[in-house]
Amino acid sequence: MFNFSPNPKNRLYTNLNSYLTFLNYILVGRLWPDSKKIDLFEQVLCERFKTDYAVCVYQCRLGIYLAIKALIKPGQEVILSPYTIVDVINMVIFAGGRPVFADIEIETCNISAAEVKRLINPNTGAVLITHLHGLAAEAHHIKEICDRYNIPIIEDAAQSFGVQEQGKPVGTIGDVGVLSLEMHKNLPTFLGGVVVSNRQDVIEKIRSELKEFSHPPLPGITQKVKKGLIHDIASLPILFQLLTYPILRFSYLNNVEFINSKVRRKPQESKPAKELPDIYKSQFTSLQASLGLSQIKNVDRNIKTRIEYAHIYYEGLKNIHGLILPPLCNDGSNTYLWFPVLYSHRDDLLKFMFEQGRDIAAGHFTSTADSPRFEEFYRDCPNAKQVEKELLYLPTYPSYSRREVEKNIEVIHKYFAAKATPTIENKPRRLEIADLRF
Repeated sequence: MFNFSPNPKNRLYTNLNSYLTFLNYILVGRLWPDSKKIDLFEQVLCERFKTDYAVCVYQCRLGIYLAIKALIKPGQEVILSPYTIVDVINMVIFAGGRPVFADIEIETCNISAAEVKRLINPNTGAVLITHLHGLAAEAHHIKEICDRYNIPIIEDAAQSFGVQEQGKPVGTIGDVGVLSLEMHKNLPTFLGGVVVSNRQDVIEKIRSELKEFSHPPLPGITQKVKKGLIHDIASLPILFQLLTYPILRFSYLNNVEFINSKVRRKPQESKPAKELPDIYKSQFTSLQASLGLSQIKNVDRNIKTRIEYAHIYYEGLKNIHGLILPPLCNDGSNTYLWFPVLYSHRDDLLKFMFEQGRDIAAGHFTSTADSPRFEEFYRDCPNAKQVEKELLYLPTYPSYSRREVEKNIEVIHKYFAAKATPTIENKPRRLEIADLRF
C-alpha cells in the first residue's frame, strides 16, 4: 500500500519568533540600530568556539572572501574542493587568488588530504577546506601537511555549525573558520555568517575592510525572509500532505517542467564579475544577531536528534549492495545536516521513492572544476563528477519523525528487492511441447 502523506524532505530551522523578530525590526529596530546585540552575539560565539575573535558578516561567502584576502598575496593559488557552490570559487578569484581544484573522497564528499598534499607548490597561498553535510574533513591531517610548508588553512564550515574533530570545533582547527547562518542552516538568521579565529592580524584586516561597506542589507534579508516564509508555509505538515506533496509528486512523475523548475533546488549561480559585487558590501544587522541569540540554545539538541536519525539510516541501509553511505561517527565529527547517500542509478531510485509516496532530494551541487565559467582552472576531478551524478539526501531535520526515517528505509529496501527479482519477461520459461519444432 502506497503512502501518499510523507513529511517534507526539508524544513527550515526558523520558527514563528523568527518572523515576529523580523517584523519588529522593520517597524522599530532599523530606526535605532543596536550594535550591542551584535557585540553580544559575537561574544557568545567566541565562547562557544573557544576563540579570541568572532566577526559576524552579511553572508558566509563574504567571510570566505575576507579571509582569503587577508591571508594570501594576489596571484597565489588556493587549493579547494570543486564540489561546492559557484560563488565560493568567485570569492577566491575576487580576493586575488587562483583556484586549484583538489578532488574529493567519495564516502565523505570532502576534499582529499592526499590531493592537497600532491598539489601544494611554492605558489600555494592557502588551503580552503569545506566540511560538507556536517562531516569533518580531516582538518587535523591537512593541517599537519600545511604546517610543513607554512601554508594557512581556511575552514569553510557553512554546513557544519556544531561539528567537532578530535574534540575541537571545526572552524577553529586552521587559521580561520567561516560558518553560515543562512536560512537553510541549523542556526538561521535568514542571511549571515561568522568568521572565527585566534589570529589578531587577520581579524584586524577583516574588520578594517568591513568598515568600508555601506550597501543596504535590508533588501537582501527581506528577500530571504519572503522565501523562508513561503517555504515554511508550503512545508507545514498538514498543508504539505494535503496539497503541496500531491502537486509535487504529480509534477515529478509526469514531467511537468513548469512546476518542477520552480521547486527544484538548483546550484547557486551568480552574475559574472571581476571583483566583489556591491551587494555583498553590507553590514551584519542587529536583527540577525537577535535571531542568532534566540536560537543558539537549540543547536546541540537538534544535532543530537539528527545523529539519532543517521544511526537508524546507517543500520537500516548498510547491507544494501550498491549504496555508498557516509561513515558512522559517534565522536561529534558528523552531525548529519542530511544523511547523504550515493547510488549509481540515482534518478531511478528517486522516481521510485516518489511513486511510493516518499519525499527525498537529489544533491544540487556541481563539480565546479568542469564548469565552462572556470575553464581557465580546469582539472579532472572524477570523484566530484561521480558525487554530482549520484548523491541523494535523506532527511534528518529534528521535526522529522523516527517513523518517517523507517519508512524511507523500507521503501529503499523495496526498491532493491524489486531489482533483485526477475520480471515476468526475464524469468526463464519452461519449454512446452508446442514450442518444439521438428
